[in-house]
Amino acid sequence: MQLFKSALAIFRKDFQLELRSRYAINTVLTFVASATMVMFFSLNTSLLTADLYSGLLWIIILFAALSSLARSFVMETDQQTFDLLRLNTPGLPVYIGKLLFNFSFTYAVSLLTALLFAILTGSFDPDLFPFLLLLLLGSLGFSSVATLMASLVSRSVQKGAIFSVLCLPLLLPLIVLLSDATRTLLGGSPIGGIAEQLAALIGYCGVTITLSIMLFDYVWTD
Repeated sequence: MQLFKSALAIFRKDFQLELRSRYAINTVLTFVASATMVMFFSLNTSLLTADLYSGLLWIIILFAALSSLARSFVMETDQQTFDLLRLNTPGLPVYIGKLLFNFSFTYAVSLLTALLFAILTGSFDPDLFPFLLLLLLGSLGFSSVATLMASLVSRSVQKGAIFSVLCLPLLLPLIVLLSDATRTLLGGSPIGGIAEQLAALIGYCGVTITLSIMLFDYVWTD
């Protein structure tokens, strides 16, 4: 119960700080809107294939998420409260609280991007439930990796560059799975047609979250 309360307090703190600064919100909204509008005006969307749809969608979601998740621990570093938080809170509730916030934010970004795709193209119409499940698992995968990597680079000088270099190789298998599953859904396949990809995505999220929990204490205390 104490673990849950501490994690919820970390989640609430990050949520309130984001509402106050609106840095990640403004950055992501600008990026998603500009990227989708450029795609809409530069490409003939009526001729886009399922391969291009799925690739463009997850590339936009990936870079939108990375632009915000890199700042997971930056607020504490900038305000010089990182050491204070580390002395007063164990690593596990901090990781869980940060993961919950990053997941919620990334899932909202994913939903927004998919909605803009549907509005601008008019033909982006996969089966809703399995597609929302893909967005959920993709957001969880992004968040689990990015939360740990953000803690590693939070006190470095070149945070953004190092964060992207660390995250992209780990997220590449996730992007491949998500793009493949989305392409299958857009081809009219039911949820049974992406059963293997869903199993792989669940395994990916389980492994990355488990390893992150195991490693985070070392990152947090050293």
